[in-house]
Amino acid sequence: MNLILKKYSGILFFMLVYGVLCFFMVINDHSFLYLMLVWNILLATLPLFFIEFSLFQNKKNKPIGAIVFGILWLVFFPNSMYIITDLIHISSDKLVWFEASAQYSINNGIMYSNDIMHWLKLFVIGIGVVYGLLIGMESLNIFYRFLNQKRAKLISCFIVAGVSLISGVGVYIGRFLRFNSWDLLRPLSVLRGLFTNINKFAIEFMVAFAGFILIMFLFYVLFRKVIAGISEAEQDKL
Repeated sequence: MNLILKKYSGILFFMLVYGVLCFFMVINDHSFLYLMLVWNILLATLPLFFIEFSLFQNKKNKPIGAIVFGILWLVFFPNSMYIITDLIHISSDKLVWFEASAQYSINNGIMYSNDIMHWLKLFVIGIGVVYGLLIGMESLNIFYRFLNQKRAKLISCFIVAGVSLISGVGVYIGRFLRFNSWDLLRPLSVLRGLFTNINKFAIEFMVAFAGFILIMFLFYVLFRKVIAGISEAEQDKL
């Protein structure tokens, strides 16, 4: 496991830098939102380590450990995707608005905020969103590659689609019902809350978010293939 921690030491360093950045924002913007962002970044990172630990246990022929970490990966994976919903926190900041202006005005009445803290808030949240999506896609890609070694590719795709749908449910439960990952220790409360609040929008959101995950995963896999192809081409030139 030390090899896994060493492999992702750069990620741990990024988390430290992001934490310092968020601490700077707390001091200057006087908002505890940034402490929440640090927490969300931590939760978004855990799935990557869980899937790596699961594969490590599998290589060591320890099926129980592999299953436990695999379940933890599935439980925490929605946290990586959930982080995109943090973009709602910029809705309270007036970054752009429209004011009446002369007919041939250069800006057509569009005004932009000159408050740098509003823009820094957008940038900090944006960094967290990009990070969460990338690290989430990487953990899903590791799981997908493992499936391809054990199952037919079509079956692997269906399983990934199932994981995406489960994640859509998880994000809905987290964002709208305000449950956390550890609330699964009391599953009856989570299920009661879900079935009590299930409605047309909930289903639409879950399916739409599952589709979002699948599209992002397709982009991620294709991008990795392009990068791998470029690297191979560069090697051939040497």
